[in-house]
Amino acid sequence: MKLFDPSLKFFKGNTHAHTNNSDGHVSPEEAMRMYHAAGYDFLAITDHWFVGEEQAYNGMLILPGVEYDFTFPTQVLHLVCLFRDAKHAEGIRRGANHMDVISQVNAAGGVAIAAHPAWSLNTSEFLCSLDGVDISEVYNTLSGEPHNGPRANSEGILDVAAANGKLFNLVAADDSHFYKGEQCVSYTMVQAEELTGPAILEGLKKGRFYASQGPEFKNIEKDGNSILIETSPVCRITACSNQYWVAGRCIEGDGLTRRVYQAQPGEKYVRFQITDKQGRKAWSNPISLQ
Repeated sequence: MKLFDPSLKFFKGNTHAHTNNSDGHVSPEEAMRMYHAAGYDFLAITDHWFVGEEQAYNGMLILPGVEYDFTFPTQVLHLVCLFRDAKHAEGIRRGANHMDVISQVNAAGGVAIAAHPAWSLNTSEFLCSLDGVDISEVYNTLSGEPHNGPRANSEGILDVAAANGKLFNLVAADDSHFYKGEQCVSYTMVQAEELTGPAILEGLKKGRFYASQGPEFKNIEKDGNSILIETSPVCRITACSNQYWVAGRCIEGDGLTRRVYQAQPGEKYVRFQITDKQGRKAWSNPISLQ
């Protein structure tokens, strides 16, 4: 079973960015200019409770998006929602129940993403309760230093959720606000039939994507309990799962481009993290072994 379709192209995109339509520090046009200059194929502008229209910027697709926030006693939920059409967000207002919002997004053919769960102090129990949310940010650039405390990386809590039965597919995003170095750092590579909103959303729904800061997954192929990973040159390939200890979980070397991982007894899922010599990472979606 191949996780990626060799006949489809990968498109580079950022699924989480803000402008001065909410609390961002630049205009939508300036945000588009920066991401276009960095070679992005698509950008979702996801201002708080404000949905923009789909458009094109010099060939770069701009997706209709929004970020909804909900506050609970010990945590918050921020939902990044991407739509086929901005009109599908009509009727969603502050004070809405978060599960009702998720239902409306899915009914409209959109995608709901759990943003920065580590920053949000989300518990695994809460994450497991999010029926209809199948994607989470594994890395959110703004949620780390120097802009926040060191909670950019959500691998830990997402592994706990996965070990308890909730396997989120993983995106990486910038959550750009200040545009002082946090922009154009973390992104998602999505396989799609074409560079259109519906095609990108379809790629996200089908799990044909990976999260990255630079390294590339070329191929991931599962054959029984054997999983082949092919990558751009990296210095580390790590297998992560629900098991506390697995011998040989991490391999290191100079210019690694291939690994065959044998799933171990008791592993319910496995995901892969690769690291290049600059310390940049990429994350695969988890692969169910059940």
